[in-house]
Amino acid sequence: MTTVRTENREGGVRLLTLDRPPANAINGDLLTDLSAALDDAAGEESVRAVVITGAGRFFSGGLDLRAAGFAEEFRSGRLLGLYRDSHLKLLTFPKPTVAMVNGHAIAGGVILLLACDLRLGPDAEYRIGLNEVAIGASFPRAAFEIARLRLTHRQASELLLGAALYPAGEAVRLGVLDELLPPETFEAIVMERAARLGAFPREAYAHTKAALVAEAVARIEAETPEEAARTAAVWMTPESVAARAAQQRKLEGR
Repeated sequence: MTTVRTENREGGVRLLTLDRPPANAINGDLLTDLSAALDDAAGEESVRAVVITGAGRFFSGGLDLRAAGFAEEFRSGRLLGLYRDSHLKLLTFPKPTVAMVNGHAIAGGVILLLACDLRLGPDAEYRIGLNEVAIGASFPRAAFEIARLRLTHRQASELLLGAALYPAGEAVRLGVLDELLPPETFEAIVMERAARLGAFPREAYAHTKAALVAEAVARIEAETPEEAARTAAVWMTPESVAARAAQQRKLEGR
């Protein structure tokens, strides 16, 4: 069963819904399914724009640290490889991409929405933030470069080093969202904006977008296996492991 549902909307908009309850947390299956859905949308002439959202109360809660086999997939490099490839595919997708941020976006969930061209959310109660440092996680090169591309240095420093979770009302100030919209018209406005972008001449859009992201893409692709290994090693230090264990106990109310 796929973790990314597909639906066609008016105006050539393809809606991709992350559907991995309860938090649409990112694992190998979701990354594989998202990559396949993007390939399909790229190859469909009738698809002019893609909107990504989440099912339920979460856009995405980030990497699924509790998933069976997470540590093995992480140490082997398989998960980081899937992460890199899928996020590069989204960042360089030749058609307009819009993040319809329906709810909580935490850690890797924020990176996923930042990889989209336009990022919209409802003016409602949910949380956003990049809390990786607080739980002993380093940023994969792809995640770091996407954050650096979309955020000012000041915004990136506050989000990455402060490692806090913020109310959605702070998302525009922090550069995570471009705009907060009325909840009652949120989805309709997102679809309208996506259709508008999709109506532009596609070659002009694709060429301009490629130029905008080119430097970030080059830095991601230049990462060596040794650099990736050093990043992964940060996750496995005793202090990092202890920080994630403490977070887990907190989530479980112990």
